Amino acid sequence: MRSSLILFLLIPTFIALGHDVYLFYTNYLNPGVFSFDLLQKEFKFSSLGYIWTTYGRESFDATVMATEGTYWPIIDKILTLRATVAGLIFAGFFLILFLILKMFGRGPFVEEGTVSKKKSSDSFRSGKQSGKIKYKRQ
Repeated sequence: MRSSLILFLLIPTFIALGHDVYLFYTNYLNPGVFSFDLLQKEFKFSSLGYIWTTYGRESFDATVMATEGTYWPIIDKILTLRATVAGLIFAGFFLILFLILKMFGRGPFVEEGTVSKKKSSDSFRSGKQSGKIKYKRQ
């Protein structure tokens, strides 16, 4: 389960990397000529701002109009972040959160033997028999 959770958290990174490979392929490898020099020279990682303005220009323009000028430098810094790096930051944040939860005995990374179960005082719900049940017939 742990490895599938980690792979699930890395999906945004794989999508961003796949997008960059697709752009490289359509722009430079259409004739089919590949070299490592071409890869080093022309392969670029897309930023969040490039992806947003390319595929959602209307929402970008609406956000620019609705955002106050004091917040825009912060948003601009975030938009210059590479999408692959943003995906890794997303995955890393949740992995660190899950590891902190593991220290407290909670979360998805806890081994089955270390889970603490609370003892219930209600013997009927815990599955134990407290003794004979006496019925009064009339």
